[in-house]
Parts: sequence; C-alpha cells; structure tokens
Amino acid sequence: MQSTGTTAAQAAGGSLSAQLKTPDGREVATATFDFGNGANAYATVTVKTVAGGILAPGFHGMHIHEIGKCEPNSVAPTGGPPGNFLSAGGHFQAPGHNGMPESGDLSTLEVRQDGSAYLVTTSDAFTRDQLLAGDKTALMIHGAEGSDKAMERVACGVIGPTG
Repeated sequence: MQSTGTTAAQAAGGSLSAQLKTPDGREVATATFDFGNGANAYATVTVKTVAGGILAPGFHGMHIHEIGKCEPNSVAPTGGPPGNFLSAGGHFQAPGHNGMPESGDLSTLEVRQDGSAYLVTTSDAFTRDQLLAGDKTALMIHGAEGSDKAMERVACGVIGPTG
C-alpha cells in the first residue's frame, strides 16, 4: 500500500499541534488536535509528556487559553502584575458560547509518579478554524490539584498547524 503522506485525521478535518514548555523553556509535552469533518465532528486531543520528572505527580487542570502567546513573566491582556504565561489570557470560549464548561475546558491530565503522562480525550466544543482565528490559542497545563501550585500555569504551548 502506498502512502500519500496524509493521515486520515488530516484528510478528514485537519490537525493542529502544540509544544508545551515550562517557564524556564524546558519542553515538557506535545499535544495534537485531530479534527473530524461534518456536522457531528469532534476533536481528538492527545497530550504526551516528552520527559519525566518535570511535572509534579497528580492531577493537572488543562485548558485552551484565548491567546496564542506563551511568555514567561508576562502581564495578562487585562493588566495586573506579571506571572508565568499570563499573556495567554483566560480560558477560550468559542463564538456564541458563554456557558460552563467553557469551550477550552479539557479533561484533567494525570501525571504518574515518574512525571510521565499520556492523555487522549475528545471535545466538540471548538473547531480547528476557531482555534486558529484572531490571536490564535494556547494549551495550558496548570499545577497539580490539591497543591499550593494548583492555579499556577506550569506549561504552555501555542496551538498551530502541524508540520
């Protein structure tokens, strides 16, 4: 069988990806967003750590944020004191959606004791074009739930075309 160089996901609705890094620039995870086509299409989101021992073990909140910027020690678009990855703004909401859960809310990422994680989840709350529109979007991993770092932004990656 001859390969055409196009995966089934790309042929159906396209793919996006993000390389998530810590505030000090260490790559911690990769993410892919594979989109189906048609009225009942959804995104399959896959997140996998690339190095163990960087993320703390436990459950980490994971969200798509509204601006495709991942700047450490940055100020939020609304102002205020600087913090890690605040340039990514708040959680993404698809046009016409204002309820909860927010469009950018994804499943929790479970990090094992060795710092590795692998998650596959789906969402029909956004489209490929919505994630790329305007200022683009970013995927954010927050600190481990139940810790004093639970609300911190510990890893971020701008979502963009694969390749």
